[in-house]
Amino acid sequence: MESSFIFQKIMKISAILLAAGKGERLKKSKPKAFVKVEDKEMFLHSLETFSKCPSISEVILVLPKAEIKVARKLLADFPNLQNNLILTSGGKSRMESLASGLKIAKNDWILSHNAANPFATNREISRLVKVLQKYDAAGVAHRADSTVRQESKILDRRKIWLMETPQICKKEFLKRGLQIAHARKIEATDELALAELAGAKIKIIAADSRNRKITRVEDLPSENRIGFGHDSHRFSKKRKALFLGGVKISANDGLEGNSDGDVILHALTNAISAALGGGSLSNFSDEMCARGIRDSKKYLKVMSAKMKAENFQIENLTISIEGKRPKLEKHFPKIRKSLSGLLSFPVKKIGIVATTGEGLTAFGRGEGLQVFAVVLLKNL
Repeated sequence: MESSFIFQKIMKISAILLAAGKGERLKKSKPKAFVKVEDKEMFLHSLETFSKCPSISEVILVLPKAEIKVARKLLADFPNLQNNLILTSGGKSRMESLASGLKIAKNDWILSHNAANPFATNREISRLVKVLQKYDAAGVAHRADSTVRQESKILDRRKIWLMETPQICKKEFLKRGLQIAHARKIEATDELALAELAGAKIKIIAADSRNRKITRVEDLPSENRIGFGHDSHRFSKKRKALFLGGVKISANDGLEGNSDGDVILHALTNAISAALGGGSLSNFSDEMCARGIRDSKKYLKVMSAKMKAENFQIENLTISIEGKRPKLEKHFPKIRKSLSGLLSFPVKKIGIVATTGEGLTAFGRGEGLQVFAVVLLKNL
């Protein structure tokens, strides 16, 4: 036990983070490593893990050449890694990218890791380091759960491992393995395969349940956000049309405000903004009003565009209205249809309820209308 602790303490590792892949199967406009997962670019999750690992003395980040400048800006959030972080460009294949990292690596032990495995843990790295007293290379993997076939033959799933990263190997075996792979025209899909070509003794340990490679859109973790919005207006003393949810309810009974006073659209816009971590509607609507844009549908359009730009869509929507007048139940089908069209969202997922408040508030006494909106957003 003591020798294991000493081995881990003195062991120095060069981590090569492979982030040069295009990720075509993910069907995104940017390279896979730059796709956001849980609010930050995929490769940053791994850097955060590495920054807390005492065995890792340097990190080599292998990127598409065109993305190196972008990456430098993102790395400002990791000042503790700056002195030990090297950025380099990768190749067309995994093996070429690995070779690019190996040329720079200073240490005899190499940790290779896919940027597409954002949820690897330091516990996995520690467990790998422990077994390296007896092995030349080690990596994490998941046991096969389903029946595994090779054409008509059923394989023993107890002997099947589904490989993940991180993997740690002696540099000499990786270099030799690359030479052998090139000579035999073998395209190795992970570093343990290269180590085995070079005659290394390897060990596989169970990966953390969350540590799975993101390859396709369906592999991306789903992120849900809830937004709560509110707005209220008193009835105008002037002759003004009443708009609710983008629907003209009456020629009179309009609500006060610089805009058309559509409290449903205002509350809804606030709810979406809140879910996205933004501010109040007035932050941009006041300026639009000053330019003569008083149609609240335009305000909702601005927020809908922001929502799509951040890769979110509405999963569910609820509107609650408080007011003594007018009677609104008969208008709900039109309002739901209007909201559905404005948001490109199914009518069946839009709920609207109303209450008079039994005269306990100004709204319940018929002086105005108050609306609460709740949205559930889901990332695309």
